[in-house]
Amino acid sequence: MKRTKEWKEKRAEFIKGKTCAWCGSAERLCVHTPGDFSPAEVRSGIYRLAYSRFREVYRQKYQKFEQVLTGKHRHKSHPTWHKASTVHKAEPDHTGLEGQCIEVLVEDKEEGNFKKLYHEWLEESGIEELIEEETRKAEEEYASFEHAIVLCNRCHFASLRGMELCPVCKKKYKPSRYETCFDCLPDEKKNEVMARQKEKEDFPESLE
Repeated sequence: MKRTKEWKEKRAEFIKGKTCAWCGSAERLCVHTPGDFSPAEVRSGIYRLAYSRFREVYRQKYQKFEQVLTGKHRHKSHPTWHKASTVHKAEPDHTGLEGQCIEVLVEDKEEGNFKKLYHEWLEESGIEELIEEETRKAEEEYASFEHAIVLCNRCHFASLRGMELCPVCKKKYKPSRYETCFDCLPDEKKNEVMARQKEKEDFPESLE
């Protein structure tokens, strides 16, 4: 979206007298529109959904798969996938023994034509038109600052990396899927995280 002189003046007025909505800083402020509402994200989000849907359409219509054993299995005492030849330190409990299978493509009737068929499907299904309409709406909302907040540059760039300010210490940043940063977790939660990490080290993916 083109940032016109009018938009820049409106931005300056929007920021005036405000502080960062996350950390409270009054320095180096900017207008931040959450990713879900940005025109680029709205556009790419619809494309992602459409692409995922077409992959399923293409799979059902043109492709054939077979299930093939990988040589790995899992069971009650060792629930992560590992090679059947793995020698365990203790006698394993084979209850619920399950062999791992993967899908292998054995036929593709339109090999090499996926991209062409995808774009034809976008046009025929009206998704291209929908994307343009939703992008236009998002641009109008973006220009009006309808969903915008004021952040300092530090918090803004953290947000672009999928991070948020920890609500407890308000100093460190955390991935948005977590409630707090690691340092602010209760000891019990810290122990759980470290236990999961140790389990990954004991059974690395390359050895499973």
